[in-house]
Parts: sequence; C-alpha cells; structure tokens
Amino acid sequence: MLEDNELTTGIVQHPVTKRWQTWISFTGNDIQCITAHANPDDADRVAKQIADAWSEGKYKTGEEVTAFIKSLPTDAVVDPLPQNLVMQLSKQALSTRK
Repeated sequence: MLEDNELTTGIVQHPVTKRWQTWISFTGNDIQCITAHANPDDADRVAKQIADAWSEGKYKTGEEVTAFIKSLPTDAVVDPLPQNLVMQLSKQALSTRK
C-alpha cells in the first residue's frame, strides 16, 4: 500500500495499439491510464509532469486534479490494458514504495 497522498506514475506500451500510455496509481492497486502517445518520449514527459506537479503539491482538490489531468496532452483515446499487464504495473507501483 502506498502512503497517504502518495502517487506513482509511469508509462507502458499497449500490446495491441502499440501506443505508449501514461498511468497513475494512488494505492498501487488502482492503475489508471490517462494519456496515450505514439512516441514514448512524449509519454515520459507527461509522466514526469504529473509526478512533478504532485510532488510540488500544486493541486489540492479533486476538481483541481481532474482539471489538470484533462489538460494533459494526448495523441489518442486511452485503451484499456489487459488484466495481466495491470497486475504487473500494480506490482511495480507497490515495489517502488518499499
């Protein structure tokens, strides 16, 4: 379990679309993809932007967080990931916080 008010983020390549998706997690078990990109560097920049904004405490309310996420650049609709990939990301998120 992640600490209170802790965020983990990263990128993953979708196995079907081959787009790079940024993901976030607040608990390690709640992986949510929020943007999709043709270029992994673009996805990585967005993931870093998310991590930086969170660590700086820029957004305090749910409305502010939602508005920030909606403002992030994306190249395409985010496609759901297969469950086995979500489980791998969950393990990754939890292992980074031990």
